[in-house]
Amino acid sequence: MSGSDRRPDGTSDNPDTLHAEFDWNTVSPSVAVVQTVAIAAGQEAIELSPLIETLDPDALDQLFVHSSGPDSGVSLSFQLGDYGVTVTGTGDVYVHTGPVGP
Repeated sequence: MSGSDRRPDGTSDNPDTLHAEFDWNTVSPSVAVVQTVAIAAGQEAIELSPLIETLDPDALDQLFVHSSGPDSGVSLSFQLGDYGVTVTGTGDVYVHTGPVGP
């Protein structure tokens, strides 16, 4: 995990949300999700349940490889354990401590 690849700033409209920005050319979305959830959980990534138990990491990566960029309107939200996760085509990962909501 490289510090230059992730920039969690903890800021968002919701204080219970961790926000990190990534460059999808440098870090795959699946790795970014695991890293950001680990930070939110205060655990090492290897201590988390495997991402594959929730969704196919390869499919997640392919979705954003083909639809990423500064003007991308693509986003995906899902529940990962106790955390709501939203990934965007612009390289943002939001981890909410509660369920994903509208």
